[in-house]
Amino acid sequence: MYQEYKEGTYVIEHEDADIWVAKNLKQDQVNYYYGGTRTVPHNYSKDQAYEVISYLRNYESGLKNLLINEAIQNGVFEKDKERLPIGFSNSIVGGGRCIIQPKTKEIESIILDTMHPRHKEVIDSLFKTLGDFLENQDGVIKLTPDFGKFAGLADMLYQYTDNVLGIRCEDGGCGGKASYTSTGIIAAIEAMGYGKDYAGPVTLIGSNGACGIGVLAYLMEKGYKDIAVADLFYDDNPELTKELGGKGVKILPGIKGKFTDECLCRGGLIVATTTGGELLNSNLSVIKDGTVLLLAHNEAIPVTQEALDTVEEILNKKNICIIPGQLLTFGGALTSRLEWFFRANRKEKELFNKEQAHDSVRKVTNFCFKVHVEGKERTNLFRRLFSMVD
Repeated sequence: MYQEYKEGTYVIEHEDADIWVAKNLKQDQVNYYYGGTRTVPHNYSKDQAYEVISYLRNYESGLKNLLINEAIQNGVFEKDKERLPIGFSNSIVGGGRCIIQPKTKEIESIILDTMHPRHKEVIDSLFKTLGDFLENQDGVIKLTPDFGKFAGLADMLYQYTDNVLGIRCEDGGCGGKASYTSTGIIAAIEAMGYGKDYAGPVTLIGSNGACGIGVLAYLMEKGYKDIAVADLFYDDNPELTKELGGKGVKILPGIKGKFTDECLCRGGLIVATTTGGELLNSNLSVIKDGTVLLLAHNEAIPVTQEALDTVEEILNKKNICIIPGQLLTFGGALTSRLEWFFRANRKEKELFNKEQAHDSVRKVTNFCFKVHVEGKERTNLFRRLFSMVD
């Protein structure tokens, strides 16, 4: 059973959780709507849950897919379309999203604890209900369950519906999406000119997360000479910090919910592969002119006039460049789109072309930076991108 909470947003009933699914009806004439999945706290009100899913549907999944659509429509893949999956090179995908709101604190803890004896049972039951809903939508909505650091969630949902992306390679999927996201971030680093000069300071915040690990490996492999990292994980893992220190990597303090002064004052390139929301909670007065901030997450600032005005004030005071995450982290969304059209035409036992996917991410990143960043380094890029949705 489900009900339409507001137009385009549905709440699916389950004994353990409310499962919210949304599609962006402003984007019509699409092949399908697509987005990820996350959990929200059990004690959120319905208004709070709706606010979260609306933001993610419109300004995360929706905006990323708008950028990908724009690149496709401007011929980024014109020379490659014979090699790409049939249907991909003229595809249009809209923003979708799913959030799972546990009904009790106990269920919330079970969902978030992979070692709990009831974890698989609860997730499986939720996914059966979600899968039935997606099947009844006739393929209009497709999702990737990717909350937390839990491997194999997409494969669990795949038991109940084909309308899930990011499944294992044996079944024609792209596998985990983190590496494709890392590729987009790395392509952005190079698009900003840092792939030619390895001497300047580079600071990676959130360096031990799924994407951060990939970016750090790239920086070290390329021989960047002044790398500093910050991650809360290091606080309880001195052996890892010692290992990194032995390779010439500086370890800086990290604080949940903000960027530390030690990170911001280094100047040069700062890459944040964090959970988001830190920018406006940080002491931005210590940032040096010329700093480039790549905020490689999807919720850098709220979509409010106040937040946009604050970014404007920062850019007026400082000669810096702030790149929103939607220009950096669409690698998973793009690869999932490639996966869907590949699976639709897949020959038996044929594997997804990962190399082609990484190359596609680099091409779209380069296009986006030429269109939205070059010559606009001191522009409020948040305002520019958010206006694409509005």
